[in-house]
Amino acid sequence: MYKLFLCFRYLTRKGIVVFPILAVWLCVLMLIVVTSIMTGFVNRVRTAGRGLMGDVVIDSQSMAGFPYYRQLQRKLSQLPQVLASTPVITAYGLLNLPEFGINGANTYVQIMGIDPAGKSKVSDFGASLFWQHQAPREALRDLGPLAFPVTTGWLVAQAQRRLRAAIRRLRRRRTALLALKPIPASAWFAYWRRHWQVITREDYRQALYALDRADRDLRFVESLNPHAVFPDRQALLDALAPTTPSFKPPPAAAARYPTAAAEPKHGCIVGVDIGLYRRDRFGHYHRPAGVRFAPVILTVAPVTRRVTLATPQSRRFMIVDDARTKVFTVDRRTVYAPFKVIQKMAFMQRQELLTGGVRPARCNQIQVRLRDDATSGAVRAGRRAIAALVRRFERRHPTMLMAGMQVRTWQQMQGEFIHAVDHERDLIVFLLGLMSLVVVIVIFLIFFMMVRDKTRDIGIIKAVGGSEFGVGVIFVLYGMLISAAGALLGMVSGVEFVRHDNWIHDHILWRIFGISIWNRRYYIFSRIPDQVDPHAVAAIVSLAVAAGLIGALVPALIAAVQDPVEALRYE
Repeated sequence: MYKLFLCFRYLTRKGIVVFPILAVWLCVLMLIVVTSIMTGFVNRVRTAGRGLMGDVVIDSQSMAGFPYYRQLQRKLSQLPQVLASTPVITAYGLLNLPEFGINGANTYVQIMGIDPAGKSKVSDFGASLFWQHQAPREALRDLGPLAFPVTTGWLVAQAQRRLRAAIRRLRRRRTALLALKPIPASAWFAYWRRHWQVITREDYRQALYALDRADRDLRFVESLNPHAVFPDRQALLDALAPTTPSFKPPPAAAARYPTAAAEPKHGCIVGVDIGLYRRDRFGHYHRPAGVRFAPVILTVAPVTRRVTLATPQSRRFMIVDDARTKVFTVDRRTVYAPFKVIQKMAFMQRQELLTGGVRPARCNQIQVRLRDDATSGAVRAGRRAIAALVRRFERRHPTMLMAGMQVRTWQQMQGEFIHAVDHERDLIVFLLGLMSLVVVIVIFLIFFMMVRDKTRDIGIIKAVGGSEFGVGVIFVLYGMLISAAGALLGMVSGVEFVRHDNWIHDHILWRIFGISIWNRRYYIFSRIPDQVDPHAVAAIVSLAVAAGLIGALVPALIAAVQDPVEALRYE
């Protein structure tokens, strides 16, 4: 009992214990914040890479592609591991916007021919579309809490109220913007005045964005059946958003063209970062009204079976949507178009030869979704089963051997990039861990000083019957209490910091001090990761307590082996 009594007495009476507690607190706080944010980045990169192409990809090393993909798909559907599959054509060419022009007259792009419904079954393609997926859900969130059942008339009235509120807010921001005056170069606090002007202009832009969004929400709900009644949230969402993605333009697209002959027959979907939209510092994409349904000209450079370039093929398309996969290299250079159309433009369709016979149609990839893909082991097992099937299929169709077929998981396809992010996270955590060793040193030095100052107390404890083990336990428990107190403070503050890191960044660092660490205009993700990994937090707290024990161990041993007679005579 005397051990605990002395531990708590030292803890509450000695002001010097504040310093090791602060050291443990800062180290635990720092490690939790950095580990959570970096792990969040890694997880988002993995999720984006996985959602880009499905679980397993069958592709060809030759740009000319491979034949008999339909027969191979039928074989794949018979495997118990396979849930769905879809063919993909990857071609390269030029994008030309006659009405806009980005980066010059033509922009080099990667053109993917896909079946949008099949692509959505094997990947997150459908969820990446703005007008067909994200915008209807944003409208549903913007309407606020809904008491179902609701009618279309009530939804329209709610959207109109939000639009009027957005107009009033824009007027206030515009008044504040017009009130700005030039800042003299010699003015005191010129930096802060300039910063508040930047904030005023940014607030005006955000008010413009909010007005555009409120107007878009109103148009969504006005497109509903005026006499409809929606019993629940899912029924309303089904009415707002199409069930399956499509390249087919909606009826509203016809109003953009003077005649039916001038309207392109096929639609396409462009990557959101291809250059048509401006992105602000908060990650919002500002979509001009004239971009959607605008005509574009896609030029494909076909590759023959002998891997030579054929005559480029051009065709007019219409922009019906934009996709954001959160993989910048994809969103920056990719245009999606109907599979059959791109197959014909790339000369990969079924062809009847003049000498008789038929040349089968080709594609570049088959993307596969597995039934069991919860773990990496299950995905690897599915890949092995698919690879074995592809090898048997190649033996039955010798012409496929020239294509150089390969079967890879999404991790293998994105391995180089994912491993780089993993290594960056591990390196940063390792360096911070080395810096956190200061906790051990601080606790050791403070306890060493305390043992020296408490030499007479140690002698008295031993003189009245205290054992060497008991004296050592006093300082070990003392170190554990100090490290536990600091670790608890660090855990609470670190978790709360991570959960509110976006608010801290936007409303304190940037708005008050003008510090912008995370400008969404230049980063893939619109939000700083704010999810805490409980396993990582538990490991950090445990290591912090262990560090306190290690730092107190040597001084505890010194105190335990002291001679009580010499300790009592210590001055």
